[in-house]
Amino acid sequence: MDGTIGAGSSPKKLVVTIVVAIIVVVLLGAAYWWFGLREVKTPEEKATESFEKSLQSAGAGALPEINPLSNPLEEMPDINAVSKTNPFKDIKTNPFE
Repeated sequence: MDGTIGAGSSPKKLVVTIVVAIIVVVLLGAAYWWFGLREVKTPEEKATESFEKSLQSAGAGALPEINPLSNPLEEMPDINAVSKTNPFKDIKTNPFE
């Protein structure tokens, strides 16, 4: 032995070491993405979320609950007088047509 490190290692051992290193790097990257980047919110998103929560809590007891699907004009009676009148209903038709 001449004292150099790795001088007697086989190429198969080197390939296995490189593959293991690549697998470790990929696993570390996946763990960082999975656990580190799950719910990253900007300060604007956090402020908007807290503002919406405060609006919901402020109006919880003071305002009555409104059903957004109810429309009071759905069953409105037809009271348009113009559509019911016909000013030409007493005119006789042309017998020569």
